[in-house]
Amino acid sequence: VNDVGPLIPKAALARITAYVGKDPRFKTFEELTAYVRQISAPFGPLTDAQWHHLTLHGARQHEDGSWGMSYDPDIAAPFRKGSLQDVDLWSSWDTISCPTLALRGAESDLLLKETAAQMQKRGPRARLVEFAGIGHAPMLMAADQIRVVKDFLLAE
Repeated sequence: VNDVGPLIPKAALARITAYVGKDPRFKTFEELTAYVRQISAPFGPLTDAQWHHLTLHGARQHEDGSWGMSYDPDIAAPFRKGSLQDVDLWSSWDTISCPTLALRGAESDLLLKETAAQMQKRGPRARLVEFAGIGHAPMLMAADQIRVVKDFLLAE
């Protein structure tokens, strides 16, 4: 699981609702890239090529030539129903029995350090790997991040 856990704090949800589900339009792809870099800064230190890749694969050009995100803005509909609160999924986590790898950005506001520690003790007792200098969420584009996932998947 990549920087998410069985307890999702209200504060992280509030941060995400500031941009998810919005449908901003930009005159150029470069303006969209700047926007993606701003709202996704917690992803950590990415190269210009990686930011371009992330933007390109999450973008669409509209009929009028403007650029925007390539997702349904109604993805945020659940956030608009009532007031935000912590999401508690511990009862589901505790039923998992397969080997589990939990990745955490060390600066994450979504997967808190305390939650990650509990994930190692409960349910599948996840193997936890933290990446320094990254918030929510590691993009799994850096060699060290890819290696952790690859080693986990190929382990006997």
